[in-house]
Amino acid sequence: MAVNRVVYFVKRPEGMISESCFEIREEAFPTPEEEQVIVKSLYASVDPYMRGRMSLGKSYTDPFPLNTPMQGAMIGEVVDGGDTDLKAGDRVSGVWPWAEQARIARAKLKKLDPSVPPTAALHVLGMPGLTAYIGLTKFGQPKPGQHLAVSAAAGAVGSLVGQIGKILGLHPVGIAGSDEKCQSLLKLGFEGAVNYRHAEFPEELKKALPNGVDIYFDNVGGPVTDAVMALLNPHARIAICGQIATYNGDPASWPKRPLFADLLVSRARAEAFIVGEHQADFPAALTQLHNWYRQGRLRVEESISDGFDQLIPALVGLFHGANRGKAIVKTN
Repeated sequence: MAVNRVVYFVKRPEGMISESCFEIREEAFPTPEEEQVIVKSLYASVDPYMRGRMSLGKSYTDPFPLNTPMQGAMIGEVVDGGDTDLKAGDRVSGVWPWAEQARIARAKLKKLDPSVPPTAALHVLGMPGLTAYIGLTKFGQPKPGQHLAVSAAAGAVGSLVGQIGKILGLHPVGIAGSDEKCQSLLKLGFEGAVNYRHAEFPEELKKALPNGVDIYFDNVGGPVTDAVMALLNPHARIAICGQIATYNGDPASWPKRPLFADLLVSRARAEAFIVGEHQADFPAALTQLHNWYRQGRLRVEESISDGFDQLIPALVGLFHGANRGKAIVKTN
């Protein structure tokens, strides 16, 4: 008898996330109901924000409930469109459970453009692309000739921030966790790249940014951000997108510099943002991202794990720097 595999969140992590926080269960395949669609999952996005939703502390969104399916951005193929306009074989994107098949309301699905690779909806034409574009243009307020620093620059968001910055006439310098990742950033058009694991990281960063930092796109916080804050130019802007260094609760990864003092001395502005709160900006952002992508001006490296049983290891590996570019699992 065929069964539907589903990933459940079963234990809140204490410190670093581990595979023991999840389990794969077997269930009956879903059947369609009114205005709902049965979708076979093809690709799943694994993202840093998921770690924040596993904890009970104060956050911008509700935590994942225990003993419920994990969920995230997905790409799938319609198995049964029911009474909707979707037909079997249509490719769709949306947010649904980590399951081999799922039942989703038609209103929550977007039919994909067949002329674009389907996984683009998980990065450049999805939340990472929107986060990079809106975060940089709205909160970074870039001006040609300014100097841009990007942390977690080899990740899905950071790699796009640097490329968009280059298109807009900025001088992007990326910060990543290996020499190999730094080399990949240079190939994407970053003008400099620094490995934060080097013992001389602060000095190397200063050398890579001799004219200081006008815009800092912060994805990590912690000691990396400490080093960037020391290089802020007057009236710099900081777009706070993520703090992945702090997500697993290790005090050694918390920032040490006096943030407000740095902001005062530089007369800088730091603003955090959640891209989902800026949906009015989505249409214009997606139009621009789509144009640049078709022109070949935006590239995303995909770290694809193959197999439904790789969902859990891929998510855990995200917090050990296992991916370069967008972490994706090919589930079917």
